Amino acid sequence: MLASISLTFSAGAQQVSLYDREGEARAYIDYDQERTIFMWDGTPVAFLEKDGSDLAIFGFDGSFLGWYEDGTIYDKEGQIVGARKDATIRITRMERMKGIQKMTPIRPITPITPIQPILKSSWSDTPLAEFLYSGKK
Repeated sequence: MLASISLTFSAGAQQVSLYDREGEARAYIDYDQERTIFMWDGTPVAFLEKDGSDLAIFGFDGSFLGWYEDGTIYDKEGQIVGARKDATIRITRMERMKGIQKMTPIRPITPITPIQPILKSSWSDTPLAEFLYSGKK
């Protein structure tokens, strides 16, 4: 009976995989966990927060990281650091098995988000994992 409950729970999970510039799934947004961004190994590193019409990305240390718009993650300079599979033209690799989610830290009070720059179609030199880990508590 316990197995059927956990299968039902995982089947209803709203998770969106995030790919890096190499087409590797490195992180995911778990909408069932209040839009928390987890690394593939299950480490919670950031979260999405609505700010007016924008979705801002904050680290659990309270730092502003960037924006999430139309399935793409942008850094403070407006360059792409990650994207959903359907939001990138890059070839994506098959997803590995995700790690078990670790406990999510308490969300900090977030600062006012800066004015969004013009979003570019170029990829940042900063890898997605490094970008997300920069806000880990």
